[in-house]
Amino acid sequence: MPERFTTVDEFLAAQEPQRRADVETLRELVREAEPRLVEIVKWNSPDYQLDGVDRLTINAAGTGPVRLILHFGTGRPEDRGAAPTFSGDPEGLLTWHSNIRASLRLPDPAKPAWEREAIVAVIRAWLAEPSTAPD
Repeated sequence: MPERFTTVDEFLAAQEPQRRADVETLRELVREAEPRLVEIVKWNSPDYQLDGVDRLTINAAGTGPVRLILHFGTGRPEDRGAAPTFSGDPEGLLTWHSNIRASLRLPDPAKPAWEREAIVAVIRAWLAEPSTAPD
């Protein structure tokens, strides 16, 4: 059974050096986008809450790329077959998994600085969306 983490420091200490560096890069982007986010461990990964609602989770499990999962906690019903309505990703950086859940890959250090800025802008736009379903 995989190790269960209770703090982000425990999570980071258990990561291989490159994976830890990748997670730290995403943590920096998240903090830059919204300093009011509260960082906890949930789903055995770093998770970020805004106003008590889970909105972002870093997925570093397995051997695939480290990703930031953008979601709405449990405040909205999820439909894997429905198209997303989020319009805050003009560069097309998100990979959609349902109408309310997407992932964002770690920026490529070889790419220009605009990609980092675009990622921060997407995170800010995501967090500006209401966490509960619109009426």
